[in-house]
Amino acid sequence: MTSYMLTTAQISAVIIGLGFVLITHVVSQKESTHPPKVPSLLPWIGSAIRYVFAPTRFLALCCTQFGPVFKVLVGGRNIIVVGTAESIRSALFTDHRVLTAYVEHYNHFHVVCSDTSLYPLIHDTITYKLFPVFDRRLSKRAVDDLTGHCAETIFSRLKAFSEHEQVSLRRSLNEPLYVAVTAIFLGSKFSPDTYDDWVTFLDSVPKRLCRLPFWSVPSSRARGRLLQHVITCLQSANPDNDDDKLAGDFSKVLRENNISPEVASFVVLTVMLFLHTNMLDVVFWLFSWLMADPLAFSSLRDEIDRAVREEFGNIQTFIAEASPQRLDSPAFALLNSAILETTRLTTLQTGLRLAECDLELKDEEGTIPVRKGEYVLLFPRPAQRNEASYPDGHRFVIDRFVQDQYQGELTAAAGKPYFAFGAGRHLCKGRYLAMFGMKVLTILYLSLFDVTPAPLERRSSKWEPPQSSAHSIGTIRPTKDVFVKLRPRATL
Repeated sequence: MTSYMLTTAQISAVIIGLGFVLITHVVSQKESTHPPKVPSLLPWIGSAIRYVFAPTRFLALCCTQFGPVFKVLVGGRNIIVVGTAESIRSALFTDHRVLTAYVEHYNHFHVVCSDTSLYPLIHDTITYKLFPVFDRRLSKRAVDDLTGHCAETIFSRLKAFSEHEQVSLRRSLNEPLYVAVTAIFLGSKFSPDTYDDWVTFLDSVPKRLCRLPFWSVPSSRARGRLLQHVITCLQSANPDNDDDKLAGDFSKVLRENNISPEVASFVVLTVMLFLHTNMLDVVFWLFSWLMADPLAFSSLRDEIDRAVREEFGNIQTFIAEASPQRLDSPAFALLNSAILETTRLTTLQTGLRLAECDLELKDEEGTIPVRKGEYVLLFPRPAQRNEASYPDGHRFVIDRFVQDQYQGELTAAAGKPYFAFGAGRHLCKGRYLAMFGMKVLTILYLSLFDVTPAPLERRSSKWEPPQSSAHSIGTIRPTKDVFVKLRPRATL
């Protein structure tokens, strides 16, 4: 009898144990597929090494293997990567108190400031003190008031490059745009000769964001000089001077809130990162892809020549009278499309959010459970290259966003997966200024110069753009520069 009872108990224990294992397996399988989890042999560290050293390549490989939505462990953080249109929209439109963006903001503060105790003050100053200024000054209606000298500044900077037989494509595009947009942002008191320091600092940003201790002493010194230029500029800004309107507003806000010059410089350099980083990469890729597609290149130049002539009369009048409103014209529809197409292809990540409570994100196939303490990484690249939305989505198609009836510079992307300028509460406040700056630069560059890749003499010769860097973060970056020959055109 006793033997029988023991056997029954043993059998019961085995059954219960097998049931527990089965239930655990089913639950783990369900959790692993909603969303699928990227496997890793290392506890806590997870996939951190692969992600930190090549974030673009790692995320692309994960998308290929697991689809556009997946979960990955990176240095103790469970990160849910969302790459479908609906999941990204769901994250962007979730209440900011539920999915908070302060982690992303603090990552950028780390780039400009090593004192973590200042991060809350920097965040408060940007979000609650300066963003209202941006909303007022950089709106579609008001931005025209700030851009009066933009075309003239870009033109004067571009002229210097006509004196050289061979020039850096990156520098010849980025330096004029950097100087002109910074002058709008910080006024006439900010030194226009800071581009070299900016590039030295900017090239270290991906490594700083990933917390890699490999940036050089020159980049830290360049950052220090930029911060000092910002302090000097804010201290001398005059809101009554038309050239210093935006800088004057900044200076006034910072003084009224007793923000120290040191903290103010961190705040402004952070905003400069938001303002310049993606824009400067976009124009580089725009011209790289144009040079690889002679038909697109000539079509865009023909439109620009015709539009400048019909809308302004000549290039001199364009330089004097160009404004965001006048360039948001059907006459520049192909140019508008070219910029939207470039931003579509170059945008990688648009933010990292932290879940403050359990929630669910919507997706095409159901919902994505997010647990409190998990992170959500917005990765628009799969959505913005989706073949269903964008046929030949991996190719640069210059007229992809040309509308049958032109309705405005950013409305061409409405209704399609397009997150280059964010969405919802996180919509980029400088989007109209960025679009205007890129348009002016492209118009002047193609009006002033015949552009040929330096190793090649004929535009019909085969030429390939550079590869994108595996260490890109927000926008794809090139692995190397491109050198071009600029021959002045008879347009002036």
